[in-house]
Parts: sequence; C-alpha cells; structure tokens
Amino acid sequence: MLPVTVPASRGDAAHLDAGRRVSPALLALDEHLFNPDASQWLAIDAGNQAVPRAVVPSLVDGLELVGRGRVAALVGHLRDGAGVVDVDVPGPLGDFLAAEITDWLRRRDCWVLERPSGGAKGRWHLFFAHPDFHYAPAAARAGLAAEVSDFLIALAVDVKVPRHELDLRDAVRPLSSPHRHGAVTSPKGDLREALRGLKRVLPGRPAPSPLRPRVKIKPKNDQNAAPDTGSRLVIPLALQRWKRQLRAEWRQYLLTGEVPPGSWAAGSTKTRHAVAVDRSLVEAACTRELVWAIGNPETAWRIIRESHPTAMTKAKHQGYSWWIAYVWNESVRTAETFTTTTDTKPRPVATPPANVVDAVAAARQDLERLMWTVPARQRATLLLVGHQLLDRALRAGTLRVPCPERDLQLDCGLGDRKTIRAALARLNGRIGTLHTDCLSLVERDSTSYEFEINAAPSREGRQIPPPVLDPPPAARGLWLLLPRASHSLWRTLLTATTAMDLGDLVVRAGLVEAPTDEPSKSQRSTAKAALVALSRAGMVRVDEHGRWKAATRPRSVQVEQDASAAYARQLETIEAERAAYRAGTTSSWSAGRARAIKAAKAREKAWWDNLSPAARADRAATKRLEFDQMSITDQTALKARLAERRIRAGIDELETYQTWLRTVPADELVTRSLERKQRFKDLSPAERGASVAAWDRHRMRYGLTTQRFGTPGVDPRPTRPDVEQAALLPDGAAARDAAFLERQGNLLEQDPRQAAG
Repeated sequence: MLPVTVPASRGDAAHLDAGRRVSPALLALDEHLFNPDASQWLAIDAGNQAVPRAVVPSLVDGLELVGRGRVAALVGHLRDGAGVVDVDVPGPLGDFLAAEITDWLRRRDCWVLERPSGGAKGRWHLFFAHPDFHYAPAAARAGLAAEVSDFLIALAVDVKVPRHELDLRDAVRPLSSPHRHGAVTSPKGDLREALRGLKRVLPGRPAPSPLRPRVKIKPKNDQNAAPDTGSRLVIPLALQRWKRQLRAEWRQYLLTGEVPPGSWAAGSTKTRHAVAVDRSLVEAACTRELVWAIGNPETAWRIIRESHPTAMTKAKHQGYSWWIAYVWNESVRTAETFTTTTDTKPRPVATPPANVVDAVAAARQDLERLMWTVPARQRATLLLVGHQLLDRALRAGTLRVPCPERDLQLDCGLGDRKTIRAALARLNGRIGTLHTDCLSLVERDSTSYEFEINAAPSREGRQIPPPVLDPPPAARGLWLLLPRASHSLWRTLLTATTAMDLGDLVVRAGLVEAPTDEPSKSQRSTAKAALVALSRAGMVRVDEHGRWKAATRPRSVQVEQDASAAYARQLETIEAERAAYRAGTTSSWSAGRARAIKAAKAREKAWWDNLSPAARADRAATKRLEFDQMSITDQTALKARLAERRIRAGIDELETYQTWLRTVPADELVTRSLERKQRFKDLSPAERGASVAAWDRHRMRYGLTTQRFGTPGVDPRPTRPDVEQAALLPDGAAARDAAFLERQGNLLEQDPRQAAG
C-alpha cells in the first residue's frame, strides 16, 4: 500500500500548505476494518457536529475533505465482525483500564489494535475483531457482543467510573483520520503485522451494507456564506494511465518473492556460469511493469509496501523518496516516449474534420433538447445511446458511422436490444438519419445499420472550431455496474465549467420531468447514489460544500475486476446471439409471426383489388382531403408512419415512389401540381418554410429526391443482373419467411408516434 496525500488538518502546525501524508498501512487497516458503503461515512466539525451538505462517497474522498471548510475529522462504521471499545477515562487509570480490556480480549482469541483517541492522555480506542462478534444495540446484544458489554459494565462498577466511559460501539474515527481538534495519533505496534493478523481473523473484504436510517441533520441558514478560501488541494498524480492487470509473473513475484525466469545478472555479479540475481534489475523491471499497469506512483508504492518480504527489498530499504527519484521517474521517462500525454484531464483527440466537429456539437445540443420530449424514465438510455453514436462519429472523423445494435449494447451496458432499437427510432430524424438499406442479409457478418448525423448549419464566418475533448473511456462493462442515471450525470459534469450543487445537477441531467421542476427527495436520493458509484469508479469527486465535478482518478482493482467480469458475461451472450444471426437461424415463433404479417398484408391487398375503380377513387379523394386539412406536423407524422409501415412489410420506399410517379397520367400530374402550387401560395411565409423543410427532411430520411437539388428520382444503388438476383433469392417458404423477418423485424418495435422532422 502507498501513502496518500490529504489536506492538512488544523492541528498540523508547521506545514498547512503542504498537506499530510497518510500511512499506507493505516489506509489498508481502515479499508479492512470499516464498512465501505457511502452511507456509513460522516464528516464532523471541531464541535463534534455533522457538517451539512458534506457528502462522503468513500474513505479516500472523506480524507481529502479533512481540513477543508468546517470538516475536521471523519467518522465511519466498522464492518461485521469488528468492534471498538472507547476508553474515556483520563490519566493513568485510563491506561490501566485499556491494558486490562486488551488482555481480556486477547485471551478470547480476538485481534486487538490500540490507538490513543487524541482527546487526552489515558483515553483510548481499542479496535478488536472476531468472526463471532456481531455488533447490536445494547438491548439486543447476544453472544460475544453481550460478553464484552457485560465485562465492560462489571469493570466500570469495579473501578467506580461511569459506565459510559467504557463504551462498546461500532462508529468511530478511522485510524487515518486526525482528531477533530487536529491531533494525529498512531496505533501501537507494527501496523503491517497488525494487518496480517486482521486478515487471518477476517480474511474476506468487507461487503458494503447500507446504514439503518438515522436522524437527518438540517443545515444552518448560511446560504450566503462565502466559500472557504483556505481549502487545500490534493497533490496531483505524476502520471495517469488506465490500469490493466499486472502480468502473471510479476504478480507472482510480488505475492511470493519468486523472481521471474530470465537473466537477472549484470556487472560484478555476471559471470559465465552466473546464477546470482541483481535485485536492481529485477526491481527496475517490476517498477516498469507497475508504470504501465498502474500508472500511479502512490498506488504502486502501496503494492510494494504490502508485497512479500523478499520482494522489492532494496526499494523498501531505501524508502519512497529514493524509489521515486531513481527508479520510478526513470521508468516514467521511458514510458513517456510511448504515450501522448500525462494530463489527468480529458485528453484532446486528433482534430476531426471541421464539418464533423460542428455537426457533433449541434447534435449534442439537439439531443439535450430532445431529452425533454420523452418521459424521464426513458431519458437515460436515450442519452446513453445518443452520446455513444456521437462519440463514434468523432473518433471516426465522419458523419456516417455503423451502428450495430449488439455493439451498442456492449458499449452502453444495456441488457435488451429493444431498448437500443427504441432509442435509435427516437434519434432517427432528430439528430440524424438511421439508414437501414445498407444491411445485407447475404453479408450479415460485415454489414449493419448506419447512422448519419445531420450536417451543421453554416459557421457564418467563424474560423476557429469549438474545442473537442474526448472523455476518458469508461472501463468495459462499467456501465453495466453503475446505476442508469450515472451516465447522464457524468456527461453533465463533463460540460460544466464549475462544480455543481446536487439540485442543479439533477435538473441539468434530466432526472426531473420538466426543466422548471424542483427535484424531489427521491430524485435527489437517486442522483446521490449514482454520484457515489461514479466517485468509486474515479469519474467524479465532491468538495466540502457538497458540490460535484468531473474527475479522472484511478479506479480500484475491485471495480476493474467487477466491470471486466460483467463485460465478459454480456459478451458471451452477445457472441452466441451474433453467431446464430450470422448462421441465418431463427425461431419457429419468429418465422410464424413473419408469415402472419405477410398473410395480413396479402388480405389487405386482396381487399383493395376487389374494390371497384369508383370506390377506390372515392376513398383516395377522401383521404387526400383529410391529408390537406392536417397541420404540417400531423402531415409529417402520417407520412413517416405510412413509410415505416411499408418498410416493415418489406416494401422499398424508393421503388414505391418511382412506381407511383410513372403510373400517374400526365394530365393528372399537371392538375396535382397546380393544386399544390395554389395551396402553397395560400400559406403564410412561415408555413411555407416549414412545409418545404418538412418535405425535404422526409425525402432525405427515406432516400427520395429533395427539392433543394431538383434532380430526378434515380435509384443510386447499383443494379444486379437478373441471374445474380435469382441466385440470391431464398429457397423454400421457411427461408423466405425468415428472410422477410430479418428485413422488417428490427423496425417492427419502433415507436409508432415518431415524426419525420
């Protein structure tokens, strides 16, 4: 484990600006002793009162808040199996009682660690652990907890001190936190040996469990109070990289001290038959692996300190400063020749073309407006899919990118392709166009739907494009683990220029129904839980005033492992689905549904064919009159609904348009044109512009001609010879039904209310 720098507390006399180094052994003990759930942590001030609005997502986040604003210390709750005895008797009598209690606990095979409380001499915190200990309130204690409580009561009566001065509790200040008055106390004994003993008693990592509800502390009326200007910042990391697992041979070396196979002899130790190992070479190679795998010197030093006694012996002997100066920094200089940046902020990517940058920026604004048109429960997935598509366009440097549903499912961490499909249907026609004609049933392994982002308006003379920041990629599978609201909250913080209050953040992220709504208690609780999860993943952080901002910090190994396992499980399922799809297999139910749809369509066509020409003309005139009397928005929605119905039925929209155009007699076409021209003149200037724009969007969306270019409706797709077309036709009724299903199945579930604009 490695030291962590936290802000200096009020009791750190000489170097308030320099911060305070927290021992890695203390951090390791705290991480194994305390419940890691966010509800278990509490920030207190010098008066032993909870600090209002101070959110503590984790132990490390809480330590960073110590010394900022009113935050003086941190309080946490111990895990199941651990407890603490608070000896609040000052003077030599307190030292005597602490020794007596420690001896009594050890005679019952408990692990014990003694720490002066820091309030006065004689006051102690006696941490202990035993697998059979389960803390409970005084009235409900049983087993070992009841024995400890009875012993403390009897001891207090025997020495004639108040019972509350020998108190059994589960809430206490962590070992790494200073006292609320600034004193920094260290436990007795060898901390590394204490950690090993604790892991023998409680070998498993503490599982997060929520705290039972407690009385909420209302903040004082200090809304106009100026922020504290004495806040200290954590020293930034020297190098930030995205972590991976250590290679097996170096993991084995750190765990067992076994040197990896290879030639590790050099200088005076190198002879013809040398078997000696130059530990400097071994430790330099291990440090180089830590640079590439971890990237954080403090995390790497923590691993070194907790490694096997025979591993990294020279670095341990020389100390952290020597190792940083002569080993780590040299490895970093070598690594920097292979990396583009060491900045911890979102990394600028290679600048895409200006038209793509402008289009993506405009699309993000359209997406932000679009999210308020859908229910709040569906916004998270809409924003997740939309931003993933826009990120793909930026990385590819083009407006049109493939959007396989299964790839989006992996990127977004969503469990159902219907959700992806519904989001694409909402995005279609709003921020871009979903092209479905590029999917070939013959080339299933290399074709898919494609999404084309709308081109941005003209720059109006602007020469400098907007800045492009590629947010650090989330670990694969991370969105599977995080709450659904996490992504929209994170995206909102990425675009914020300053730290945001929870209430403003909830509104900006779209967790409320309308932009003018006040966040409810439930919505704030949901957002807070999502932000805490993001903080554990190293993607956001909170200050002493409860304001949130985006961050890029190392993720814990446990988060990486959980995300990797979740991604592997989802990938296995998706690969099986993909293999079945590419093999052309389909279920009997799906094929039967396709046959039923075809049969219904055939009945509709037979009914229309059996009508007399006069009845057909009368029905067509009635429907045409109804269409003309609709508003432009209703016309747009009806055109899109009819087009999607034809597409789901396997009818090509461009071929239908061209066939209709060829079959209309010339006289009727002239009459229609004159009628449309007259109706267009009767419209107001605003309605004329809206009508032209609506028709242009419809034609562009479904591959028809646009009035803007005035070109004839020619199918740009290459034609195939009749022989090749015949060879590609399915053989048999079942094969034809399966092919028809693949053609219309993905669009079958689309929202029928979608508009073309």
